[in-house]
Amino acid sequence: MVDISRELNFAFTAGSSLPVTWRMPAIDMPYGAEVEELLGVSIGSIDSYDFHALEVIQCMAERRRGGETGVVAMQALRGDAVWKAMEAGHWAGGGWDPKLFEACLSRSHTLAQPESFSHRYPTPAQIREWVKDPVAYRYEYADGVKATMLMMNGLIGDFTFAARLKGEPEPLSTLFYLPPTPNVTYSASLMSKAEETFLTGKSPYPVERTLLTTGLVEAGVRSLGTGQKRLETPHLAIHYEAPRESTFARS
Repeated sequence: MVDISRELNFAFTAGSSLPVTWRMPAIDMPYGAEVEELLGVSIGSIDSYDFHALEVIQCMAERRRGGETGVVAMQALRGDAVWKAMEAGHWAGGGWDPKLFEACLSRSHTLAQPESFSHRYPTPAQIREWVKDPVAYRYEYADGVKATMLMMNGLIGDFTFAARLKGEPEPLSTLFYLPPTPNVTYSASLMSKAEETFLTGKSPYPVERTLLTTGLVEAGVRSLGTGQKRLETPHLAIHYEAPRESTFARS
């Protein structure tokens, strides 16, 4: 579809409503930032909401220094393998940065609590108790940046993001806010981008973002289906530059 749009020279806009909804706080990845590691925590299931969670990460990742370079490898984890990865405490050990995980949970509006409500931030034991089927996608960009997408139903009910930037002592983090029904205006935000495409003949953001995220979904599902193996992804050598102007809802 992307190839055809280029061949016929027409604007092509696609993707999730998550990148264009409100954020709390209303921040974007600083354009040209030196990014070291990215993490997103969400609700959902594989071959479904994983796409939305990956779009959350990618709309931030694409603004890093040098632009998008593509993804070279993917490994998906499920069940006990996710808990072992979390215990590792860092990427090199098979996990992720716990400070990014804490930053994501601290942005959530739906973070689970024990019946006593005595401890706002959950313990590892509580997280294991509440999340029955954890899923993680760990993937590596061609420029060396590392990313993890976590789906943890039972722990949160929204979409959060955090990133470690070079030289910054604290993570950059935000909540991708989805107003509850019936006020699902994030869908209207997405349709406003479709309208902009029709009126201007140009997409407000690169369709390559969604080309990459759909490829990541396929790679994640395939990794799970082949014993949670790490898979090389040379077909995801997708290069593009994001616009400097932020495109998420702010009014």
